[in-house]
Amino acid sequence: MIYAGAQKNIGPAGVTVVIVREDLLGKELPECPTSMSWQTFAKADSMYNTPSCYAIYVMGLFLKHLLKNGGISQCEALAEKRAKLLYDVIDNSNGFFACPVDKECRSRMNVPFVIKGDDAGLTKQFLAEATALGLTNLAGHRSVGGCRASLYNAMPVEGVAKLTNLMDKFKAKHA
Repeated sequence: MIYAGAQKNIGPAGVTVVIVREDLLGKELPECPTSMSWQTFAKADSMYNTPSCYAIYVMGLFLKHLLKNGGISQCEALAEKRAKLLYDVIDNSNGFFACPVDKECRSRMNVPFVIKGDDAGLTKQFLAEATALGLTNLAGHRSVGGCRASLYNAMPVEGVAKLTNLMDKFKAKHA
């Protein structure tokens, strides 16, 4: 059984893909609700209830795009390239930028970082400059602060390069 919470990487938030071996169907516990039964969904050709048509449509578009542009191996290579670009700027900034996540545990999809010891004033200024360049939604979680760059599959490498260019210029101006 494969359960993939694939939101934001192959479709809108909430998209989930489930692939179940046929010999596992019908083996759920007796208290399993009908709406959670894989066998119920399999018998109904995955249409037991009204599916999220828009999310499925967008996922289909992305999967066609993925296959046309090199498949999973190319997607993986681009994910590595985007993450390396950003982490290299953070790690080589002599502490001006810092990632609060151990290197062994870092995500290639969501990169949190703080500016100069989590300076709220500089962070606010950085976010304003980023927004002026069309780089949006970089503010970190409201309870954690800092910044967070999302590098999902839809983010082009050029977008990350634009962000790292801003980071280099911002550091040169404020270090």
